[in-house]
Amino acid sequence: MLISLLQDCVGAIVGSHFRVKVSSCDAPQYRGRKSDPTQNVLVACTFDLKFTYILPGWEGSASDSGILKDALTREHDRLFVPQGKYYFVDAGYQLKSGFLAPFRGTRYHLKEYSIHEPQNPRELFNP
Repeated sequence: MLISLLQDCVGAIVGSHFRVKVSSCDAPQYRGRKSDPTQNVLVACTFDLKFTYILPGWEGSASDSGILKDALTREHDRLFVPQGKYYFVDAGYQLKSGFLAPFRGTRYHLKEYSIHEPQNPRELFNP
């Protein structure tokens, strides 16, 4: 059953922050979530952990959804989502065609942090 639900999923996309050294005048825009200067890198990979797309170079202050929008509209090295397929993305991305994000404002990781079972379909979906 689970295999048939995932047959159209081509992989996962995540934004990852890497610490960088920048000049003091560039530091504010590179400041990431934890105050250190970072570069936000968008990465797509398949379920067998093969990288299919990497977009480095964004300042740490850039939003994940903004970087994804850029990746989808680039002229030459555009992220391609096959027709009828989708990527899993985290809550930093918008739920839109070709991308499946968890429900916002809904508990998740219940198995790791709780002894309680999911209370509704949204909690069941947010694994």
